[in-house]
Amino acid sequence: MTTPVLRPIAAEEFPQFYRAIAETFLDDVRESDRESELAVFEPERSLAAFDDKEIVGTTTIISRGMTVPGGELPVAGVTAVSVTPTHRRRGLLTAMMRRQLTELYEQRTEPVAALWASESMIYSRFGYGLAAQGAQLQARTQALTLRPGTDLGGGRVRPATEEEARPHLARVYEAVRLRTPGFLDRCGRWWDQRLRDPEHQREGGAALRLILYEEPSGEVSGYAMYRTKSRWQVSGPDGEIVIRELAAATPQGQAALWSFLLSIDLVREVTRYLGPLDEPLLHLVTDPRAVRLSVMDHLWVRLADVGRALAARRYGRELDVVLDVDDAFCPWNIGRWRLAAGPGGATCERTTDAADLALASTDLGAAYLGGTSLATLAAAGRVRELRPGALEVAGWAFRAERLPWCPEVF
Repeated sequence: MTTPVLRPIAAEEFPQFYRAIAETFLDDVRESDRESELAVFEPERSLAAFDDKEIVGTTTIISRGMTVPGGELPVAGVTAVSVTPTHRRRGLLTAMMRRQLTELYEQRTEPVAALWASESMIYSRFGYGLAAQGAQLQARTQALTLRPGTDLGGGRVRPATEEEARPHLARVYEAVRLRTPGFLDRCGRWWDQRLRDPEHQREGGAALRLILYEEPSGEVSGYAMYRTKSRWQVSGPDGEIVIRELAAATPQGQAALWSFLLSIDLVREVTRYLGPLDEPLLHLVTDPRAVRLSVMDHLWVRLADVGRALAARRYGRELDVVLDVDDAFCPWNIGRWRLAAGPGGATCERTTDAADLALASTDLGAAYLGGTSLATLAAAGRVRELRPGALEVAGWAFRAERLPWCPEVF
């Protein structure tokens, strides 16, 4: 039995690379899907495990920017992680994860890596912490009524073609992105991905539809992407709306978009698979119990370089704390770090001073976007307070104004 060789693939090897991923994730190989993925693929950031000439393991990084508390930073978006069934339980996944993180650190590229986990038990052993949660929304429209006096802004909701809508979508998304931790930047090729709508991915629904919220001034401040599903029961229509994305730069735009979507004829159910945990709709309707939210994990975050990562974000309060960090997977992060930080910036350097808090890099990853509190981690026994009062001060400093979430799976 040979030991698989790890290396990046060349562009011409992508069809084999893609086939290994598709088959591992129980999907068919479609040329249109493969070409779409190739458009955003970065061969030099890929890593494949070769057993002779066969690809038996895959992973790659997409180069994106991610919003963090107080700003944004480059993030290594880890994706396409797979090991073929014939080569599982041989340490291939561990080897690929170790090489990927080691290269991020040694080449001083992105200090932070992030991913969506296909199974939630996999990545904590590689130092990824659950940093952002979201919610799947389901509601019966007949039970939903907007609160009396809800401000709809005086504008209008109107349909738009993709060509007409794209510049408006980009502007609104950018405005929302810059104030929401966990959002990723989107250049043109990523908008191509987000708006792509092949029939085999519609699950019986109609083609993707786009609507814009237009202010009285003519400026667009909100949009929604959705599809409809026609269903009928003996009692009458039972259609469904499935929301792919809804974003608004103003409260009025948010309310007007929801008002439109909840009032479409023949529709009895609305579903949003990737939404925020702090969903505004709960506070727009008269009966919040009519909105069902199922919590789900979104982003898992890994600090590839603790010092650079902690210095790259901003903090809600002034903070001077020494962290005793443990890291079983990336030993270069082990040790004591002094984090001197606040709303204006941060430094994080090694120190020999006594520690105030002790925690693992996994827990720093979980707290990094401000959604998982240090107090919660301490209650779970994952953060130890070594100086009285340090946990409360650090906990408030790490928090974000808005719960982090991510509206797209990568």
